[in-house]
Amino acid sequence: MQTTHRFGRRKVLLALGLAAGIAASASSFAQSAAAWPNRPIRIVVPYAAGGSTDILTRLLAQKLGDELGQPVVVENKGGAGGSLGAASFVKSTYDDHYFLMVSQSQISINQFLFKSMGYDPVTDLKTVGLVAQTTNVVVVPPSLPVTSFQGLIDYSKANPGKVAYSSAGIGSTGHLLNELLKTTAKIDIVHVPYKGNGPAMQAAVAGEVQFNTDNMPQLLQQIKGGRLRPLAVTSDKRWFQLPDVPTTAELGFPSLTTVVWFGLVAQSKMPQETVARMNGAINKVLTDKDFDAKLRENSLEGIPGTPEQMARQAESERVRWKAVVQASGAKAD
Repeated sequence: MQTTHRFGRRKVLLALGLAAGIAASASSFAQSAAAWPNRPIRIVVPYAAGGSTDILTRLLAQKLGDELGQPVVVENKGGAGGSLGAASFVKSTYDDHYFLMVSQSQISINQFLFKSMGYDPVTDLKTVGLVAQTTNVVVVPPSLPVTSFQGLIDYSKANPGKVAYSSAGIGSTGHLLNELLKTTAKIDIVHVPYKGNGPAMQAAVAGEVQFNTDNMPQLLQQIKGGRLRPLAVTSDKRWFQLPDVPTTAELGFPSLTTVVWFGLVAQSKMPQETVARMNGAINKVLTDKDFDAKLRENSLEGIPGTPEQMARQAESERVRWKAVVQASGAKAD
């Protein structure tokens, strides 16, 4: 009886010890999560410097640094429509201070264009939150004898195979929208991909290509300076900075209607507590009136929300762009 009693007491003590250990671990984890961030944060931009994703990320980084109390460093890793930078991010050693800024290209489009991207956007990336959106705009250099969107189509038909357009890379929305335009308008145009929005814009300004369909932020100053002529925007309503420029839907091409959105993602192992902390910081920055004004100066609109809303948006875009890729026959390999 005494032996049995001692054995029972040991079981009780062991159970109490385990419970204390679990409680201590939970407390330690909670303290660790509460202390995040405790060192500089890095955000990868999967494009060259100077493009829309880069502009937005650098604006956000400064304000996030103030909000989180740690420096936020931006790293550019361009190539393959953003897939190279995204794959590098996924394959990097796990780091809970490491994030990736994506557009729908990296999370909803490229998997239908590339045979292998080196990552799975559904299983390898964890959504943190949407940040902002912008419109695409179709632009031509002033040297091109075209003053309207229909004029560009007519010019392309008169010069089959001789009209080229630049894009931020294979799989960018500019690429797919023009492939969709190619099949819809029945024109023979040539795609010239660049490593990012900035180089694609410069190619249009220099007249290396006949037109460019890309995001507004990096094109706005070129439009204002008269170095590029806007013909149409792809948003569902006229863009607030170009009220006299019609939408593609107004011009008879509703299938081209789209916005480009940007959001932050993390590596799949990121604890949900850290995701929630970063999401809260982003949303707080987006409600700042001065920051909102800065976004609008750069032709961006803030879109605060939850990680779950971003995940649903990404899935909806996958359905849409898979159909576009299949219909256009666009391939990256």
